[in-house]
Amino acid sequence: MSGDATGQGPIRIAVATDANMVDAALVVIGSALEHASRALEVHFLGYQLTAAQRDRVAAQCEASGARLVYHEITPDLFDGAEQRDSNISLVTLARMHLPRWVEGRIIYLDCDMLVLGDLADVQDADLAGQPLGAVRDFYVLDQMRAGKERPEKLAHHAALLGRADVAGYFNAGLLLLDCDAIRADADLCARMGDASEASRYKFMDQDFLNLLFDGRTAFLPQAWNSIWGRDAARAKTLAGLPWLPEAEKTPAASQLIHYTGPKKPWKKQPLAKALLRGRLQALLAWRRAAARILG
Repeated sequence: MSGDATGQGPIRIAVATDANMVDAALVVIGSALEHASRALEVHFLGYQLTAAQRDRVAAQCEASGARLVYHEITPDLFDGAEQRDSNISLVTLARMHLPRWVEGRIIYLDCDMLVLGDLADVQDADLAGQPLGAVRDFYVLDQMRAGKERPEKLAHHAALLGRADVAGYFNAGLLLLDCDAIRADADLCARMGDASEASRYKFMDQDFLNLLFDGRTAFLPQAWNSIWGRDAARAKTLAGLPWLPEAEKTPAASQLIHYTGPKKPWKKQPLAKALLRGRLQALLAWRRAAARILG
């Protein structure tokens, strides 16, 4: 990817978690560090963490030379919000406040991810003047490939965006935010902080972000938000989308694995079942990384 940024500054990443997902967040940070070609600046959005947990985060960053910026998340940030899905924590709404706290660009990462590539490629991506970079939602694309169109599966997305063409709907697990550009639009920045409105939607702030940035998003390669167990399907899907820019199809190899769904890799699950679902390789990759990073 060609960049519109200088490429001289640190790679800035942000993760958000409560006390239940600290280990997962540390794996995200640790795997990003393992592949980073430049210094890393970690913005850790912590909600009700213990002092010991905060110390673990600080120790990991100090040991690796990463700069840590800790943001204490308080309950008032979620005022008016309602958790509608037990699999989507309200803590995810904390990312909506990043433009108010950070200068320049920052990469937001969900905690159920494993970084396999150099995030400098994302940090320096050409956003073509747009305030947000994201990866088109693979599940949406999969319903759109030639000969396999399933518009009924996309009814929610069509209703949300108010049109049949939902190709621009993105997954919010990885976001490249140009915080300066977002902050320059006072209305956009204010609406992003409306937790009550964001929580009204089926997929909460992911849906809300798609509404806010509809037509204002630069799309990053699929490899930067690879749904686990879908490698073979991804190749077939992308081949069946001739309209999709080649830049979104390459590199072919996953640069980041996203462990979507309730069966996270840190949870007990039969390996035979993971093999049948095409998830075993990704499952073991996370567990090996966790063993290295968490000790």
